[in-house]
Amino acid sequence: MDRRSAISLLSAVCLAVSAMLVALPVSAQFLPDEPASGNMVIEGLDPALQPVNSTEALKHSEQAVVRVLVVYRGYGGVPLEAVGMGSGFVVAPGYIVTNYHVIETPPEATSSEIYIVPHKDARSPYRQVKLVRQWVEGDLALLRADGLEIDPLTLSLTPQKNQRIVAMGYPGVTDRLLKRGGLELLEPADAYVTQGSIALFASTNPDGSRVDTLFHTAPINPGNSGGPLLDECGQVVGVNTWSAASTLSETGDMDVPAGQYVATHVAALNTFLSSAGLKPLTTTDPCYARTADEIVKDDDLSRALAIVQEAQLKRLEEQRKAEQMNALMDQLQLAALVLLSVLVLILIWLIIQRRHHRERGDMPVPGHPHTEDAPLTLRKALHERHRFKPPFPWGWLVLAAAVVLLALGFLFRESPIYKRLTVPKPEAIVTHPATALRLSCEVDVAASYRPLSDAGPIEFEFDGSRACVNGRTPYERQGDGSLLRYTVSDSEPVAAKLELSKDGQTFKRSDYRLEATAYRTYVAQRTALGALRCASGNDAAQAQALEDNLKKVRALARGYLTGNPDSQTVWRCKRIDEKPRV
Repeated sequence: MDRRSAISLLSAVCLAVSAMLVALPVSAQFLPDEPASGNMVIEGLDPALQPVNSTEALKHSEQAVVRVLVVYRGYGGVPLEAVGMGSGFVVAPGYIVTNYHVIETPPEATSSEIYIVPHKDARSPYRQVKLVRQWVEGDLALLRADGLEIDPLTLSLTPQKNQRIVAMGYPGVTDRLLKRGGLELLEPADAYVTQGSIALFASTNPDGSRVDTLFHTAPINPGNSGGPLLDECGQVVGVNTWSAASTLSETGDMDVPAGQYVATHVAALNTFLSSAGLKPLTTTDPCYARTADEIVKDDDLSRALAIVQEAQLKRLEEQRKAEQMNALMDQLQLAALVLLSVLVLILIWLIIQRRHHRERGDMPVPGHPHTEDAPLTLRKALHERHRFKPPFPWGWLVLAAAVVLLALGFLFRESPIYKRLTVPKPEAIVTHPATALRLSCEVDVAASYRPLSDAGPIEFEFDGSRACVNGRTPYERQGDGSLLRYTVSDSEPVAAKLELSKDGQTFKRSDYRLEATAYRTYVAQRTALGALRCASGNDAAQAQALEDNLKKVRALARGYLTGNPDSQTVWRCKRIDEKPRV
């Protein structure tokens, strides 16, 4: 191949490489339409916070609650007519706790026999038990039942005030209403269940003994004595001991007013069991429980959140693939530039060589037969041609320099130095005044899209430091300092997105009309998250819980509030006064 052909071929290759560079898409063309933001991905829930099915937990715990019967005998072993009755529960394999006053032998009796009747679902017959330990001041007694195979209850050592609780036992009034007596009491039956909450903690019991107790509102009656007071997870928080009906004095006066129910605190029970050498199952974890119906609602919410999360993860995966494709395109562009630079340099070198060769070939060579014998006019023409020098290919050199500089620019852009120089500066931390501002807002019709027909001036108090409006309505703070909140109407299928700028000067409301089915589902799922109120300034745990709930609300709302809003109303706000924050 001669130099002319080589130059032509290289020129064609250079043009082809240049066309390929033009045809390669830029990185932005591979980005997804709506890249997912990292903070939109819903974090996985802590397994320890998964709700316990209180319906199933209490049903299982009920099997550990037993009826306690005491047969009294007089002189000569003759059974007395009176029979002691109460309740108890399994605290360790083969061991049962009840109240001491349930099994206490009265003065008219010389001896007694203690029996337990397990719950009907425990599939265990009644049996005689032995008293192994007693605590008179704490009104507790420990019984041993050899061969009893019933799972013991767990003691929850950290009950909380206002916590919902359940009392279980076998009150005598229920037996009388069901016409149950005599030998029928030895037949396994269901325990009686009442609900309430913990009302008060005390360090002394109604007898005046220094025993930790708790007052509650779950009704109990004679026969409930010794039965467990359980939290919603089926864990013991106390031993039912006193009620209004069981503390009547001989004159008929109530030592404990009606409606007051008292249990021995679980801490006192645990101390008693430890003194007997038993190690019951205990926990200090808080009880996070829901009824079966509430869990169904939670499951519906979880499915809705899972759908939103799946869509977000899918967009993140698309974004990751797009970034990989962008990186590949950058590498191809860089390789093409380097190749073009090399080809241009080779082309320039071939042009220069061709020029030099042509100059040497055109010079008359003395003594050469074709030169010496050439006519004078031809020799003059060759001489003049020899005197003319083609221009130096500066244009090609400029092109080569530009391509090389472009390639070096690409290399520099991928270098660590460039990345360090181009790291974006972190945004300044948005600070808010330590005062609650009173804002007055007017509708900006020009900036609104189909604004609400009844939209007018509004006033509200804005506490930017707590992201709180009017002292009760919490907003979620965004990365740019703005505040965000989602609401849903109770009367019509409309949901709204509320946005407040970080300076409080612009308030925007975007309304979305939902389909009837979607609206009902959204309302049910939103209701399951509970009411949201601003956290107090000093309660870090409450503030964190509120932040987590606001994230769940945002993730849920974005699954329903999609597309463009049906209307958008913008208010422009100004400060009218300043109120010091307490």
